[in-house]
Amino acid sequence: MAMGKGGGLLVLVVAVAGLLLHAAGVADAQTLRLACYNQTCRSAESIVADEVQKAANADRSVLASLIRLHFHDCFVNVSDHGSRPFAHRPAGRRRWPSRPRVRFPQGCDGSVLLESSDGQAEKNARPNLSLRGFDVIDRIKARLEAACALTVSCADIVAFAARDSVKLSGGVGYAVPGGRQDGTVSRASMTGDLPPPTQRDVDQLAQYFYRKGLTLDDMVILSGAHTVGIAHCSSFDYRLTSDQDKGMDAAFRNNLRSKCQYNPSNYAPLDAGSQYGFDASYFANVLANRTVLDSDAALNSPRTADRVRQWKNNPDWFKTSFASAMVKMGSIRGTYPGKVRANCRKPLASDRCLPSATASLSSASSIKGGSAISRLATACLP
Repeated sequence: MAMGKGGGLLVLVVAVAGLLLHAAGVADAQTLRLACYNQTCRSAESIVADEVQKAANADRSVLASLIRLHFHDCFVNVSDHGSRPFAHRPAGRRRWPSRPRVRFPQGCDGSVLLESSDGQAEKNARPNLSLRGFDVIDRIKARLEAACALTVSCADIVAFAARDSVKLSGGVGYAVPGGRQDGTVSRASMTGDLPPPTQRDVDQLAQYFYRKGLTLDDMVILSGAHTVGIAHCSSFDYRLTSDQDKGMDAAFRNNLRSKCQYNPSNYAPLDAGSQYGFDASYFANVLANRTVLDSDAALNSPRTADRVRQWKNNPDWFKTSFASAMVKMGSIRGTYPGKVRANCRKPLASDRCLPSATASLSSASSIKGGSAISRLATACLP
């Protein structure tokens, strides 16, 4: 597999090679299971938890970022791909061999972590430009490659890190099934199923969740992730220009105006008064029209207001229900065969490069910063 010149991340493996999975700790393409790495990498989840804790100690806001990263990884649409399966045009052929356009369902496959030479990977799409936490995933992956090379997928790391972030923010801990495989395709054009924050119509918003096998209840409860985190003024300042917006409390709007008017790069908490605490106050703010995003304001509609009210009045139920919804969302799977990437930012250029690269990493006496990732990238890039 290779990067086509000027083609960005056109990393579609040929069919036979794509069906060959790295056996260490990788489940069947349709199977997720609890305690997935107990036999192959027993310390996997504890390593993830340790690195998330370290990151939170340095910057508590990263917890919301890691939760969001998991959501954006899972909500990738079904797209057509006409990518060439060859690194070079076959000898004697004046044109590239034609191939049918195939539809590849995407899911929670770590593809949001991939980078491309043309700046057209998922992370470069407008909804993903503000994503953070990639460096945390890199540090986790470096430690895991040193402990048990080519075993724990980047997709599983993202799911585990989101779980640990929920717990450290004040939510409940929950068991996360593992066995996800890492996708090899990442294009900005594939992010069309991310619910837009500007969507005020709750019925339209629900369609994004229905397409993923999620329900209206799942949509409301997963929106509760906005009990932590921030939004930059540029993502909602259009709501501050008119006093006719019935979806925003007047005093709340005036407060936001004073914050954003002279500094568009400023930000506001998604959950006013509770930026870092995982609690039910988000739902109280929805009912009081004190939310910055249209997609949150949409929940205070006749169709969903009763659901919002039940979570507001039952904080413990909200936390346990959120955990269940996260597991359900994290089980969104694609049918495209994947592998375990050694570097979460790069697709596997060739399986032949991996033994020497991972041997070098495993023999390292220590891991500092991105040095381990750099060694793998150098060894495995085309």
